[in-house]
Parts: sequence; structure tokens; C-alpha cells
Amino acid sequence: MRVPRKAVRVGAALIALTAAIAGTATVGPVRPKGAAAAVDRPNFVMILADDLDARTTPYWDAMPKTEALLADRGMTFTDAFAPMPICCAARGSILTGKYGHNTHVLTNSGDEGGYASFVAHDNEDRTFVKYLHDAGYRTGMAGKYLNGLEDDPTHIPPGWDDWNAGVTKSLYSGYDYTLNENGTMVDYGSDPDDYQVDVIAKKSVDFISDAAAGGQPFFWYAAATAPHLPMEAPPRYADNRFTDDTAPHLPNFQEDDVSDKPTWLRTTAGERSLTVAATNDLDYQRRMGSLLALDDMVAGIVATLERAGELGNTYIVFTSDNGYNLGAHRLVQKMAPYEESVRVPMVVTGPGVPHGRTSDIAISTDFAPTFLELAGVPTPSDVDGRSLVPQLHGEKVTDWRTDFLAEYGGPGPRGEDGVFQEYAPSPLSSVFSEVFLVDLPSWSAVRDERYLYVRWYDLERDEADREYELYDLTKDPYQLDNLLATKAGRAKYAGEVDRLDARLQHLKECSGATCRN
Repeated sequence: MRVPRKAVRVGAALIALTAAIAGTATVGPVRPKGAAAAVDRPNFVMILADDLDARTTPYWDAMPKTEALLADRGMTFTDAFAPMPICCAARGSILTGKYGHNTHVLTNSGDEGGYASFVAHDNEDRTFVKYLHDAGYRTGMAGKYLNGLEDDPTHIPPGWDDWNAGVTKSLYSGYDYTLNENGTMVDYGSDPDDYQVDVIAKKSVDFISDAAAGGQPFFWYAAATAPHLPMEAPPRYADNRFTDDTAPHLPNFQEDDVSDKPTWLRTTAGERSLTVAATNDLDYQRRMGSLLALDDMVAGIVATLERAGELGNTYIVFTSDNGYNLGAHRLVQKMAPYEESVRVPMVVTGPGVPHGRTSDIAISTDFAPTFLELAGVPTPSDVDGRSLVPQLHGEKVTDWRTDFLAEYGGPGPRGEDGVFQEYAPSPLSSVFSEVFLVDLPSWSAVRDERYLYVRWYDLERDEADREYELYDLTKDPYQLDNLLATKAGRAKYAGEVDRLDARLQHLKECSGATCRN
């Protein structure tokens, strides 16, 4: 069934709400660890940005309310990473607590990824949302689920009580998209009130208000696509201060010498550089503009929790599915093993969470076991991640991970299983289609506290024909000097390569507990 957009005018209401709450929301009473009774289990709100990196984009400049309400009051994870740095693989990892080789989702579509692969491997019955639901939680979401859902738009996964998922690729544009609202296809148009982030903000307020009134513990997943290309600022921020900005240029922006990089980048560097030059500043301006709306959404969620008396009993997570290159190494988008693709923001507030920072490595697989432990729900043995509950209570964990696996399953530089699958019509996407070779070859990598070691063409080539990178992150944080690009370098670092390659192979074959050590 398909109906026009519901007769709600969210824009003016949201402007009034955020104006009223800007700088006024306060964190409610904090319950000490272990103090909540079984009948008063904590609530969870996960706010997932899309393609928001922690390296280049100055996101707090566009999100001062979120910084004040969450970062200035909660725990910031300074070393948070997305081990599968592309949307569908990252989201599958978040929902299941598993690496991509265990969800069988390593990219956005094709043989190695997408919604179809996620479903075919029974992942939907093994999400932390399903476990929370079965344990008595009321669950809901609005926004982006998994790439490929548009091919099965009527589908509602098990475990979701309130389902409002985008089922058209035009969701990325912010207008003229369709949501599956609990089985009813609702079309949104091009009016200011149809702006996607604001619609999701309104649904967040409604769900939290209703769930709080019902007295049932709840989980809400706010998955707007800001700041993903080609989303731009809503009309109320059309003349924002970022409109004419130039994107930041880190030392690896449009990297001048890529002779030490793998073949796919050397042979496409010219085209990729042209794409960066043609799109980067406009992309950045739109990104920052859409984050202004995301900031309003976060503030509205916090204010709603406070009004409902649930703020002190609710864990709020703000993070992103993956990072974004924004011109680093001549790359746009994500998918690469480099810092810009894999580093993400991550802040958590909630009962017993002190204000502070931790450098313990947190990865996407950790969300599922964390939510389950906080809810008092057993964590299945096949979950690859570790609970972050100790860090959230300010504890020091002496045996915490010092490395992690990263992986990607694209079909090669001329394939279309990766980022190309996400494009909505826009001036930017037309530029990409003309000059950008849309995908990267497959790779796997291990990143520890000092080194990044990458093995390229894992799916395309036999072992003898693969290519390798090694970076010393303490001396070369922008990954400009591949230590394995010369014969002398390969000889000098042969011992490190042997160690890291063995570790990489262990992690590529791990499952459950063997991924945690």
C-alpha cells in the first residue's frame, strides 16, 4: 500500500523545538552502576551519522548542541573505528557484532555484500535488536537500514516494533523518497517539511514519547543519511556559514606522489584527482550544512528524553557507520583502509558514564555486546566484538585489544558493487559518473597501535600476485610512505610483515571468542 506523506508539518515544529532547547537540556539523575532494578532497565538511543569521518571533517563546528549535550558530558572514544568502511558492511557489523567475513557482507551489493547477502546468511535473526526485543524491549528505527532494501521494499526484519526504513535511493538526496512505515509505503515530496533529517527527528520524538509513556524499556535507532552525498542543508540553513567554505586539506590531501601506492591507485590517480578537484568543496559544504540539521535532531532527542523523565536512564550513542576520505590520497568517499575511511566519531552518555576520554580501541562489532550487557541480556557466543561497559564506567581494562581486522570486498576499480550503488541523482553524482572509477579492489588489513598492514586483491588474485602496504603510524600518521614499496624496505621490515601477516590471517579466519584475543 502506498499513500502520500502523512499530514505532519515537521519543519516549523522542529525549528521551534530546537530553538527552545538550544543549550538548555540537562542530564538527569545518574544511576550508579548496578543500581537499576530489573524492572527499570536502561533505554538506548543510537544516533548513526552516515559517512562522517573523525579525521578531516570538523563536525563539532556544525554540531555545537551535540558537542555540549553529549561530548561535554559523556565518554569520548578517541580511537573508534569502522573495520568494514562502507555503508552496508559497516551497518551489518553494528547490528550483529560480527566482522564482515562472518556476516558475509563486505561491500554494498554483489557476491560479497548488500542486504540480500545479509538476509541470505540469517543475520536478521541474530541482531542485538532482535535479542533486545525478545527480552522485552520496545524497538524502533527511522532512516537507512541496509543497501539493497530498495529491491525488497515491503520487508520488515524480525525484532522491530516500529519500522520506518527508506526504500528508495533518493533517500540520500533528502527529498522525494519513500519510507516503509510499518508496512505502509509513504511517499515524501520536496516541501521543506519533507527534509529527511527532520522527518527522522520527528519520528524520534514520537517514538521516545510513546515508549516512555508505556513504561517499557526501549531501543531507538535514528539513522539519517546526513552528511552522506548528496544531502545538503535544509532550507532554514540555506545561507549557513559553511556555504562558501573550502574543504580542509590535511597533509595527504591530493597526495602528490602515489608511486608507492598499489596498482589500482597509481593507474587511476589522474581521474580520481580530477574528481576531487571537481567535487570536494561542494561536497564538503553540503556535508557541513546537513550536519546542522543532524545537530537539531540530536538536541530534540535529548530534550524529549528529559521531558519524559528518561534521560538519566538512557544510554545515547552518537557515531557513524564509516569514515570519509574527502580528498585524502586523491580519494573521495570511503572503502579504503586508510585513517580517513576507518576512523569515526564516537561519544556515549548514560547512567554511570563519566565525562572523559578513552584511547581504548573501539570498533563497530562492540556495540552489540555493549547494549546486551547493559540490558542484562546474554551475549551469544558467536559475537566477535567485546563489551565496552568497563570503559563506559571509567574502568581500565588491562587485557583490552591492541589491534583489529579491517576488510573490504569490492570487485575492483571498474566494478559497481561499492559506493556507486548509493548514488541518488545530483550534480555531484553526474561528475562522478564521468571521471570516477567507482570502486576499489578487495583488501584485508590489520591495524595495531603502531602499524597498518594491508593486503590488496585478496579476492581477485592468488597470493603470489597480491600487493602490500605497511605504514608506521607513529612516524607517518598520514600514511604517505609505504615502507614496503622498495626492496630495501621489504628486507628491513620482513620481521614485522611476518608478524602482522600471521595476525591478519588469524583475524580473517576468526569467529566469536577467537576474534577477541
